Amino acid sequence: LFLTGTMDMAEDESMAVIATPVLSNAVERLEGPWSPGAHALRGMVPLRRGDAVRGPAYTIRLRRAAKPASTNVEALLKAYDDAPAGSVVVVDVVDEVGGAVLGDIIAHRLKAIGVAGVVVAGPVRDLIGLEEFGPPIWYAQATMLGLEMAETATEVQIELSVGGTRVAPGDLVFADIDGAFVVPEATMAALTPIAAGVTAREEQWHRSLAEGRSLLETLRA
Repeated sequence: LFLTGTMDMAEDESMAVIATPVLSNAVERLEGPWSPGAHALRGMVPLRRGDAVRGPAYTIRLRRAAKPASTNVEALLKAYDDAPAGSVVVVDVVDEVGGAVLGDIIAHRLKAIGVAGVVVAGPVRDLIGLEEFGPPIWYAQATMLGLEMAETATEVQIELSVGGTRVAPGDLVFADIDGAFVVPEATMAALTPIAAGVTAREEQWHRSLAEGRSLLETLRA
């Protein structure tokens, strides 16, 4: 499906938020069997059931610092402050950093900036506050523990490996109830018409099933 999502999308279909299962099928048709796994950010849970976003990746990697420092706090907060409007902030947590790397205060700031969404490959907290104050969020786990900011090193706008999936700054990130999926921007021109074809074919299958045809009849048609 091509979804409206939470972003202000142009009428051009190429700017639509494509449902991640449709995008996965389109990638498989373009790149071959088993290829979608290299694009999936596995284990990401949506905070809100109905959210769907698309945007260029703004990447942050957090790891344990060699030693505590106030400059670590400044660098971490600046990384979030500098997230561009319309981007999808992708946070990768490499080491144990004490606790959640996203809570309601940071999420509130990201929403105020106008980011499209956040994907956190690590722990978050304040789930009720995240729902109230934050943009669309996908995360790996929840905790009540807080981040040790002075002991956390921050890298921004670098290539990440999230569960083995490459995410480079500017890659297009799609996220919805089924999870999060990343596609290089250069690939989208080829993927968009294929995704439209996948959607049309599935709509045809649903019509066939609604008319009482079997799966065998429907999928062989």
